[in-house]
Amino acid sequence: MALRKISPEKTNRICALVVGPAGIGKTSLLRTILGQSYGPNGWEQVAEPVGRVCTLSAESGLLCVRDLVESGHVEGFEIGTFSELREAQACFLQPEFQERYQWIFIDSLTEISARCVENVKQKFPSASDSFKMWGEYNETMTAAIKAFRDLTDYNVVFTCLETIDADQNKVRYKAPMISGSGLKERLTSYFDEVFYMERVVDETGNSSLVFKTREPVGVAKDRSGKLDAIEDANLLTIRNKILS
Repeated sequence: MALRKISPEKTNRICALVVGPAGIGKTSLLRTILGQSYGPNGWEQVAEPVGRVCTLSAESGLLCVRDLVESGHVEGFEIGTFSELREAQACFLQPEFQERYQWIFIDSLTEISARCVENVKQKFPSASDSFKMWGEYNETMTAAIKAFRDLTDYNVVFTCLETIDADQNKVRYKAPMISGSGLKERLTSYFDEVFYMERVVDETGNSSLVFKTREPVGVAKDRSGKLDAIEDANLLTIRNKILS
């Protein structure tokens, strides 16, 4: 077997997981890829759009970026079943997709997890097969996440809802909302960048969207070492800062 050398071109991208509460604006992060920034007056165009984004929407929730879809800057597919996710992943291996898109935006991992559970339950409908079912679920979801993570011709961003879990001492903590306790514990290890998205309000009452890159533990980390503890929630700015 011939070993493959690391190519500098293959490291010139980011793969990130964004975790946050429902309604915080995770889907609207598509705007930041295309030169928009969130300010006191809402989303504003601050730079010309560069390139195209392909989004895989498992939530049917692109109304907040309808203008970008209509302008053709955001294209993509509705993901209704787990088999459609696999089909989409195969498309991104094709040269025409690699030439057309620079970003893949997957919204959201929470919904894709639910699709996967539905898929494996059809294969293991009996309650006695629960152990086998969850084993296959973990393997299937892990393979799918890694398959998209390893598409090195693209910047890849997953979104995920947050949930509140409790440890054995009943201490509550934030965690990704995804089925399967084993996968939930390992999920952030599959990404170099994990951002916790939050809305903050300054002393004048103006709100802004930020990424926390170090805390809360379990839903935030920065392997690049180039990000501050709190960054503006702007994916294009984040990418440029990491790769500078």
